[in-house]
Amino acid sequence: MNLLNTTNLEDDERALLLKFYGAQATEEFLCYPESTLSPHNRADRLELNRFATSGVTPAGQPSDYQPVYRYLPRGSENVVSGSPEQQTRSIRFHIDQAASIALDIRANQYFRDGNHRTALLTAILYLSLHSIVLTSKFRIYRAYTIISARFHPGNESNTLSPAARIFAQQQFVKYLRRCTARRVAESGYLTTMADAVRKLPITVARVEAMAVKLRQERRSSLQRLDHLSQAEQVLLRWTFPEFSKPR
Repeated sequence: MNLLNTTNLEDDERALLLKFYGAQATEEFLCYPESTLSPHNRADRLELNRFATSGVTPAGQPSDYQPVYRYLPRGSENVVSGSPEQQTRSIRFHIDQAASIALDIRANQYFRDGNHRTALLTAILYLSLHSIVLTSKFRIYRAYTIISARFHPGNESNTLSPAARIFAQQQFVKYLRRCTARRVAESGYLTTMADAVRKLPITVARVEAMAVKLRQERRSSLQRLDHLSQAEQVLLRWTFPEFSKPR
């Protein structure tokens, strides 16, 4: 399947999906190799990126590391380390580690495209390998908006200032602490979570389309939100603070 074949998409959402994600919206999904990847291995991270982006950039180029990062020596990516005792005993340590890995990818933009999605998928994989799973409270799109730090003043054209990176990492840690549990992942867990990550563009396009429609109307923000479902209002407020309260 591809993203444009998904049911319940409006025409304007399909148009935005094609505009923002291009070839990624029309390529067939790749198979997720659930049991073979490591969040610390450069080649495996590239496989996660290819999975999240259907193997191509929006322009149709093959997914890959950015040229400046393509030939970095092994271990050059910033990964926090800890003692075996810490890694065995502390769920907080692993959540901090997962957040650090995710923000490292998101802030440094290692890949041609899909860095936010790859960051999320890498963090989920890391937690799973340490017997930490996401609970029903976890929402992929909410995690996506936290990692993006979209409205932080230190976020400019996907580049995060040190302050913005610290802020986003702290918020991601807080969110993960509320939405994780210590247990071994069931069979199919990673595939399910990975499917949710790679379908993020659908939600992104849907929220953007809702925002475009609402901004075209002349009524107050509160009135404009009345005809939306509660779930749609939540998505908008996560992404666009201007819809959080009436002007």
